[in-house]
Amino acid sequence: MLQGGQGLTVMDIDTDFPGSAATGGMARSREFMLTFDDGPLPGATERLLSALATLQTSHGRPVRAGFFLVGGAPESFWRQRYYYAPYEIYPKGNIVNCPNLVIKISQAGHLIGNHTMHHPWIRWPWLRNPAIIREELLAWETAIQPILGAVSPRLFRSSYSIYSAPVSDSARWAGYRIVRGKTTGDTAPGIGGEQLKLMVLRILKNWRQPYPCVLIFHEHSHATCNHLGAVVNYLQQEGYRLGEFDPARLPES
Repeated sequence: MLQGGQGLTVMDIDTDFPGSAATGGMARSREFMLTFDDGPLPGATERLLSALATLQTSHGRPVRAGFFLVGGAPESFWRQRYYYAPYEIYPKGNIVNCPNLVIKISQAGHLIGNHTMHHPWIRWPWLRNPAIIREELLAWETAIQPILGAVSPRLFRSSYSIYSAPVSDSARWAGYRIVRGKTTGDTAPGIGGEQLKLMVLRILKNWRQPYPCVLIFHEHSHATCNHLGAVVNYLQQEGYRLGEFDPARLPES
């Protein structure tokens, strides 16, 4: 765990980003990309799209972000307990119930990725089977097919950032490019805009890779929905460059 500003704790920082040890002598990048997990969520998705529409990249172009969507989050209590992590308290998205939001994301020019069908916590013994993991990926494709057709490029981010061998192997088997990143800590209880600014700034200050830092925000985070524009503007004022989300510029996982 990493200590953030004002005594806050940045939780769930993803240390699994490939190539996290050294740059091989290359200059570290000061560029960052925006991605959002766990949507689509009515109310939240629209607010994020509106905020993104006000932002520009360092080249003066409209921002393209990545949205990693959940196919059909379980709705009943016991189904949630079957799939979710034991500590999970936040709502998850549902492509099946919110096709209009999926279309809005796509029409705004953002990329959409597979974040599994049910957002499973793969550490549960009953969910570790590779066949179940593959079904999570394929069920997501079935859910989005009537809305957008075949989604390209084929991008995948695992729920809870778990990249065990069965998860990674299943993603590659299904033809996906795995897109990892740095979790911003925006789901920390009670976090506000000023704290989120400092936490994300610390991530970028510690970034040592020659390729852009992929930031992971969450649609269910009130801090992200309320302060995304202010956070990005603050980072730009600190000398960091906002880039388009372009997986081709990232290393293969």
